Amino acid sequence: MGTAPGKRQSACGGKLSTSPGASVIVVNFNGAGTIQRCIESLRSQDVAFERVVVDNGSTDGSLEWLRGQPEVRLVEAPGNLGFAGGCNLGMRAARGKHLVLLNNDAFARPGWLKSLIAAADSELAAGAITSKIVYADRPGIIQSVGTLLLGDGSGGDRGSGEVDRGQYARREEVFGFCGAAALLRRDALADAGQFDERFFMYYEDTDLSWRLRLRGWSVVYEPAAVVDHVHAGSAHEWSPLFTFHVDRNRLFMLVKNARTGLLLRSFASLAWRAVKAPRQTGPNRPPTDKAAVLRSLMGHLPGLLWTRIQIRSRRRTRDADIERWLVARSQWDARSA
Repeated sequence: MGTAPGKRQSACGGKLSTSPGASVIVVNFNGAGTIQRCIESLRSQDVAFERVVVDNGSTDGSLEWLRGQPEVRLVEAPGNLGFAGGCNLGMRAARGKHLVLLNNDAFARPGWLKSLIAAADSELAAGAITSKIVYADRPGIIQSVGTLLLGDGSGGDRGSGEVDRGQYARREEVFGFCGAAALLRRDALADAGQFDERFFMYYEDTDLSWRLRLRGWSVVYEPAAVVDHVHAGSAHEWSPLFTFHVDRNRLFMLVKNARTGLLLRSFASLAWRAVKAPRQTGPNRPPTDKAAVLRSLMGHLPGLLWTRIQIRSRRRTRDADIERWLVARSQWDARSA
């Protein structure tokens, strides 16, 4: 574990406390519709913690509301740093022993934070503890109980769309964490690095999960830590912003982390699917601007390859141990069809 922070005063659980047990970090960008409920949901947590909110240049009135909340340590970013950059800024400012991420459109249920901390304190090899995330508008339907790595190099939310019947009621190891609601261990971040700010938003959590694993850390799912989440509240699902970052960032992640064989196989699979898979049409899922994705990838490729050399040269875990987590793309498509 990292060295405990020194004695400071901070707003913890609504009361002033010293050396908070955790820092809950919320990144806000024009979250007027959800940020108040998010912050209010933290009042039900029964452990000492501080609220750190990073505002990414909001213009919808949410920043002004945050300035009036005395229990919030507000960090105003110089501009929109994205989710990755905002989280990194918040984690650098945080004083708590544990660093806990919560989306501004996610609402913690009672006991959420206490459960994450308890899991971290007992699972010392875990670099991250991920929550049970359910849809806010469908509280009985699971959004994520950990992140999957698919055979073509894509990511997927374990349990997504399933009715919660208690089938994920056991604490267990998973491939990766979902950044909407997760605890990150300070020592693990010091070892593997923080989020890659080139990603801006989406896949930064799966990328970090992969890097944690390559350094020998595990990721654990804690079923007692439950949040309700407005999925893709910041960038509406299948909007051009969403599809660009999802399609580009999974390529970033593969270039950085995958062994050469998996990298080539994944690129071939993604290319085949882009050309041959039936095109989904309709206003809710427009096609991705593949040219823009390719241009961005090529522009970042020299830096990504240099990062790849650094990551791969420092790995402690065999690629075979990473790839045992792979879920066949056909299996994923069949269950989500």
